[in-house]
Amino acid sequence: MKPFVYELQNLRTLYGEKPVLDIHSLKVEEGEILGLVGSNGSGKSTLLRHLAFLEAAQSGKLQYCGLDATSIPLSIRRDISILLPEPYLLKRTVRENLLFGLKVRGEAHNSDQRIHEALELVGLLPKKFMHRAWHELSSGETQRVALASRLVLRPKTLLLDEPTNSLDYSGIPQFTDAILHANREWGTTVIIASHDLLWLSEIATRKIGLHFGRLMDFSTTNLIVGKWREKDDERFFDFDETQSMSLPKSYRIGEKRGVAINPRDISISLTPFECKEDLICLTGIIRDVLHLTKTNEISLKIVIGNHVLECIESFEYFERYHFYPSQNVSVSFAKSAIKVPSKEA
Repeated sequence: MKPFVYELQNLRTLYGEKPVLDIHSLKVEEGEILGLVGSNGSGKSTLLRHLAFLEAAQSGKLQYCGLDATSIPLSIRRDISILLPEPYLLKRTVRENLLFGLKVRGEAHNSDQRIHEALELVGLLPKKFMHRAWHELSSGETQRVALASRLVLRPKTLLLDEPTNSLDYSGIPQFTDAILHANREWGTTVIIASHDLLWLSEIATRKIGLHFGRLMDFSTTNLIVGKWREKDDERFFDFDETQSMSLPKSYRIGEKRGVAINPRDISISLTPFECKEDLICLTGIIRDVLHLTKTNEISLKIVIGNHVLECIESFEYFERYHFYPSQNVSVSFAKSAIKVPSKEA
């Protein structure tokens, strides 16, 4: 097993009296590409700022490469680079922006060679962009230069917060290749927070979900948030006027906190399931089909009333039944698969 870059235990952060992070345990292996998924306010950006040592938690333990957060020397912290959603460039040329970090680290020798490499990685021609001023860049070009200014340092750890926000579709493949190059050629550990679930599924080796500061061991694609109605000893969530799922009242389900369902715990069929007491059976229409190449699985997005559920099946199962968009299907999952997000992941 590879060594851990990060180890978090009982990490807790509050803004005022509001908990924004409450992480019982999280470990990140050296060289992995970890995807962070969650809605706005779930704690993704706060977690990345903690991992970059820009912000400290009120309690708990955070270790980087075996060193405690309170005692990490500056030389080790400089191995970590973070790209924020709205990157800031120095009011200088592109070359001077990339050169700045190298100078700070005392690595300005062969600087032009490294600057050329970083710009080419993000799809910017060095001859065209090296001497362009910061204010002459589009938002997408600014994002690329910002990433290049991190890549030129060849960081051991790269933290990315919504990195594709400012990019058009043509820029995303180049951005992806640059991140994968850092991971494969330099062994860079990459942690990415993104709302772009399809892109994240293609690039990440592992995904975890954040919900109200707590971690789940699967993505929050199937996060069910909304009002539950009560009847007798049950709580019901209505997908539409005719379809619902129920849980005992003993489940503490807040309207905002919601529940989550692991997409691998959901079964899909072209014919109705034999529904038993402990099963939830629903019908819907396939909206999207995506091949998850890293795991050789198929992700199917299924519209059920006003909601979308993701189901993940093996490629062999998909080949057998040939699911396609606009197809009517039945889905089923056990009540035990409905989870209130916990503190652990």
